[in-house]
Amino acid sequence: MCSTACRGRPGWRRRLNKEQQVRAYHELSKHQPQRYAPGPGQLDWATQPAAFRRYEGARLIELWHRPQEESPSYDSAFAGPAATPAPLNRASLSQVLYDSLALSAWKESGGNRWALRVNPSSGNLHPTEAYLLLPSEALEDGALLAHYAPDVHALEVRAELAEPLARQLAAALPAGGFLLGLSSIPWREAWKYGERAYRYCQHDLGHALAALAIAASIQGWQVRLLRGVAELRLDALLGLDRPGFHEAEWADCLLWIGPAQAEEFPLPAALLDGLAAQDLSGQPNRLSREYRQWPELERVHALCRAPALPAVPWHAEAGLVAVDNPGLPLRPILHRRRSAQSMDGRSGIQAELLFAWLRRVLPANAPVPFALAGEPAQVDLLLFVHRVQGLDPGLYWLARGDDQAQPGMRGDFLWQRAHPQLPLYRLLTGDARGLSAFLSCGQDIASDGCVAVAMLARFDQALAQGPWQYPQLYRECGQIGQVLYLEAEAAGLSATGIGCFFDDSLHELLELADSRWQSLYHFTIGRAVWDERLSSQPAYIEPRIPPQP
Repeated sequence: MCSTACRGRPGWRRRLNKEQQVRAYHELSKHQPQRYAPGPGQLDWATQPAAFRRYEGARLIELWHRPQEESPSYDSAFAGPAATPAPLNRASLSQVLYDSLALSAWKESGGNRWALRVNPSSGNLHPTEAYLLLPSEALEDGALLAHYAPDVHALEVRAELAEPLARQLAAALPAGGFLLGLSSIPWREAWKYGERAYRYCQHDLGHALAALAIAASIQGWQVRLLRGVAELRLDALLGLDRPGFHEAEWADCLLWIGPAQAEEFPLPAALLDGLAAQDLSGQPNRLSREYRQWPELERVHALCRAPALPAVPWHAEAGLVAVDNPGLPLRPILHRRRSAQSMDGRSGIQAELLFAWLRRVLPANAPVPFALAGEPAQVDLLLFVHRVQGLDPGLYWLARGDDQAQPGMRGDFLWQRAHPQLPLYRLLTGDARGLSAFLSCGQDIASDGCVAVAMLARFDQALAQGPWQYPQLYRECGQIGQVLYLEAEAAGLSATGIGCFFDDSLHELLELADSRWQSLYHFTIGRAVWDERLSSQPAYIEPRIPPQP
C-alpha cells in the first residue's frame, strides 16, 4: 500500500496494482471520528435526483398483482423454492416484481410526498434498476428487453427481439425462466454520500438480490448469478451504453430466474452480440439538472467489474423449514417492512427470538437468499446485545463461515460458546450501548434497540481472489440485512441499516492488527418510534388482479 506521503506525488496511483487501488478507495471512503469520507458537505435539494428512471416513448406493459393475503407461509420461503415451479407468464412475472422491487406505500408530510419500496435503500435513494430479457413464452408480446418501472408497476419495452434473435434466446435459456439484470445509478447515492456511495450502491444491490430470491421462491423459482458473462458486456446487453444518459448507469449483475437448474448454462457470443446491437426505443429521463463527478467512485467501479468467471454448481440442499412463525403469511411481511428512524430505548426481546434470527442468517439454514451467488459465506456478525432477556449484555460473535474462534483479535475476548447449536460466541460482558452508538457515528438508534450488529467481512481473503470480490462483500451484507429486516417485521419489531459508522474505531475495539477483517455494514433491531406527522397512502391506486382462467 502506498503511504500518505507517496500519495502526494504525481502518478502514485499508477504504481498500484488493482487490489491496492481497491484498498486505497476503501481507506479513502472510511469515516473517522475526526473526519468523514469525502462528500458534498451539505445537501443541494435543487439537484436531488429523481426517484424513478423512465424511458420516454417506450411502450408500457401493465403488470398485475394478487392480494397480499394470498400468501404462502413466512418460514417456508427461506428453505428453497416450492416443489412445483409456476408457469412463466404475465401473472407470475408480475407477482415476482410486485413482491420484490415494487412500491410498498407513499408517505406525505408538510406538502412533500415520497415513495417507499419493498426493497430498502440507503437514504431511500434507490440507485438499483431492473431490466428483463424475456423469451417469447413469457408474454403475449413476444421476446423483449424491458425495464421495470416501479412507480407504475409496469414494464417499459426497450426492444422487441427480431425472430432470429428471439429463437437464439429461447434456445439458450432453460424452459420456464428468464434473465434479469440489475444496474446502479451511482449519482442517486453520491448526491448525498459522495465517494462513499459505491458502498451504498452495493448494499442496496444486496437487498434487492435477497428480495428477488425470496419473491421468486414463492413461485417455486430459483435465482442464481450468471458468472459466465463479463460484467463489462452487461452494459451493452441492457442498453446502458447508448447515448442519451445524462447520469451514468452501470450494469452490476445478470440473474437466472426460473425452475431450479443444476449448473450455470452458457450464453452464446452470437446471442450476446445480437442483443447488444439491437435497436432500442425510449429516451432515458434526466434525473438532475446538474451532475457532480466523484472520481474515486468511478474509478473503483471500473476496477471491480467482474470478468467472465468459471461456472459453479447451482445445486443447493433445501434448508430446514424452521417453524418459528407458525401460520404467519409471507407477503404482508414483505410489503409492510419499513426502515425505523428511531427506537424507544426500552423494549427488549427473549433470547430465543434472537437465536431464531441468527439461525435464519446462517447460509445452511437459508439457501434463499444465501445460495444466490454460489460462493461460501464471507461475512460474520459482531453483536452488541443490549436488551435480550436470557442473554447477558455485551459483545458476541456469530461465525457464519467456519465455526471457529477467530485469531488476531483482542486477547481478553472470552470466545465462550453461548448456544449449543449456534456458532455464537460470547466475547465480553457489559453494557455496550454507548459504545455501539459511538461506533455508528453517534447515532442513538444503535443503542436504543434490542440488539445492534456490525457485519465484518473476510477482507484479505476475498480480495486475494480478485478485486471483483469487493462489491460482493457488500452485497452479502445487504442480503443479511434484508433477512434481518423481515425477521424483525415478523416479530412485530422494526430494523434499519446503518451505513454511517467509524470503520477503524470498530477495528480498534477488536484490536485487529491487519486488514483480514473489515466492518462493512451496521444494523439495529428494536421497537420503532414512528413519526405520527407522516400520513400513508397505498402504493398503487387501483388493484390489478389477474383475470381468472
